[in-house]
Amino acid sequence: MLTDIIVNFSHAGVVVFGGLIALWVISVAVRDASLIDIYWGFGFLLVGAVCLYLANPKTPYLMLLAALPIIWGARLTLYLAKRNLGHGEDKRYVNMRRRAKKNKGIREMPWRLRSLFTIYFGQGLLIMIVSAPVWVAMATGAPNLDILNMIKITEAITPLEYLKTSGFEPYYPNILAILGAILWLIGFLFEAIGDAQLAAFLKRNKDYDGPADEKPVMDKGLWKYTRHPNYFGNACMWWGIWLVACQAPWGWVTIFAPIIMTLLLTKVSGRDLLERDMGKRKNYQDYIERTSGFIPLPPASKLAKKN
Repeated sequence: MLTDIIVNFSHAGVVVFGGLIALWVISVAVRDASLIDIYWGFGFLLVGAVCLYLANPKTPYLMLLAALPIIWGARLTLYLAKRNLGHGEDKRYVNMRRRAKKNKGIREMPWRLRSLFTIYFGQGLLIMIVSAPVWVAMATGAPNLDILNMIKITEAITPLEYLKTSGFEPYYPNILAILGAILWLIGFLFEAIGDAQLAAFLKRNKDYDGPADEKPVMDKGLWKYTRHPNYFGNACMWWGIWLVACQAPWGWVTIFAPIIMTLLLTKVSGRDLLERDMGKRKNYQDYIERTSGFIPLPPASKLAKKN
């Protein structure tokens, strides 16, 4: 069991970090470190795909578990690629590079070399940690065919058919895995619909050049009930993936993964970081007062700003 976990982790890690190195080379050539943003969802897709490739046999339970990060990663990658490509390097990375030059005298190329280890490999490490429910459960939830082939069964039944009738729990998704898949679907819809609504809003208001305090705020659709439906949806998906993983032996120990993802979305690189500047605008301050910061709730006249 431990060997299978190590195999999944090591193979997925090699593919994820190999992809990161290739992307970094491209980013240096085009001078755009923000290409890493597009890789975030794609990295999880790679983990799911590698673990599914290694699974033998590919039971319905394992295919469900692998499909969740693959589908999410594909959608997010396509969305971010369409949104980001062709717009130059994101200002966050431009500011990081300028600060490094101003404060430490680091020129552009040395900074980009350092970005491989700090930004690119840092994100790769997070991908591997957060995807733990996938590579752990895909390993421990897979039947050992070597043992099955040693079982003396009649010639009329194959090891795979034996599994279906032997009570091997992770063969088919149980009620816990089904509930996890439903939670994942709710999160997927929140993220996808929220992203689509925001993209349409930004397109309608792209030519706004008035006062910052009067700049329109997206407060329609899902954004009426939470200031970050896409982040809420992302968190739901990873709690759903963890629930699915709990069907497999030792899947429950990976609870740190959805906790870390939720903290990233709310405290580190998500909501709090995004609202650090936006929250200074009067229109957005009003939006904060009437709209939940994460969990969807009916709009109110005032909500605690810390929510």
